[in-house]
Amino acid sequence: MKAKITIIIPIYNVEKYIRKCLNSIEKQSYKNFIVMAVDDGSPDNSKNIVQEFVERDSRFTLVEKENGGYGSVLEYGIKNIKTKYFLICDPDDWLEKDALEKLYNFAEKKKLDITVGDKYHVYLGRNMNKEYVKCVPKDLKIEPKRVYTKNIQYFAFSEVSPHAKLFRTAISKEISFPHKISYTDTILYIMSLANAKRVAYYNEALADYLIDRPGNTMTNVRESRLSNTIRVWDSLYDQLSHKNNVDVLWSFMYQEIRLILQLFKNVKIKTDNKLKYKKNIYKRILLLQKHRSNIDNCIFKSKNKLKSYSIIEQFFYFGFIHRITYKLFAEIYIKIKG
Repeated sequence: MKAKITIIIPIYNVEKYIRKCLNSIEKQSYKNFIVMAVDDGSPDNSKNIVQEFVERDSRFTLVEKENGGYGSVLEYGIKNIKTKYFLICDPDDWLEKDALEKLYNFAEKKKLDITVGDKYHVYLGRNMNKEYVKCVPKDLKIEPKRVYTKNIQYFAFSEVSPHAKLFRTAISKEISFPHKISYTDTILYIMSLANAKRVAYYNEALADYLIDRPGNTMTNVRESRLSNTIRVWDSLYDQLSHKNNVDVLWSFMYQEIRLILQLFKNVKIKTDNKLKYKKNIYKRILLLQKHRSNIDNCIFKSKNKLKSYSIIEQFFYFGFIHRITYKLFAEIYIKIKG
């Protein structure tokens, strides 16, 4: 039977965790899938572990390439997918046994472009204890298992990580990814939403995210986290600039500027680089001001808003979006939100 789902696994220095990931996939209740494990020039023993699965299960394949970072793996994988759907499973995470079955059956029944599931946070430091995480916050007012054909872009304010998300391959084929940086899964999700026509939230935890392992990019406090996040913002800006009717996603881009300001305060930046980063952030705020009318439509004028903006959020927005006050408000935001 022809496979319906491709599972892309980006691999780099994960030999301690990759076997658990692959075992969880091999034991899925839904069997009609293939695995594309992409070794991104990893210097450890990860690819040899993958090779064990390749030799015993024809659904598993190993691709070896020069190191290019997470984005290069997504780019290679998505361009080479032949199946109707795909899913990203990071190699230090794993899937619940019925994850593919539930995601696939629901996507097929509802004719979805993106299916957004919940996940578990798993903590090494707490003896692998699990914490249920709803990937769609309450303030979005998104109903579980309802198909959204309007207001799809409000899903951008949910969890952007690829955990328990099933994508229709066709909507993601033309997305561009920068190389040699992390956090490019944000680009995959946001640009897929820009292309999607039918999206729904599946309110069951179907993936396990090992959140506190050493080297996890989300716990990174180095300067690289800030620089990578800025490059992701730049890539999204370039791609969204060629899209129409993405008002809500410009609002998301405004939210990402606030995240960048928080990172400026919280990561370890060399003293000599601080002024350079501030100037770079200011430039991006000015770029975003060109899209004020789009953001205004989302925050103030949308008749079918799924997200509410508090008075404080609106106050900061007016400060950021004004060509005279934006630097002052950036400084204030760093001090009180960092």
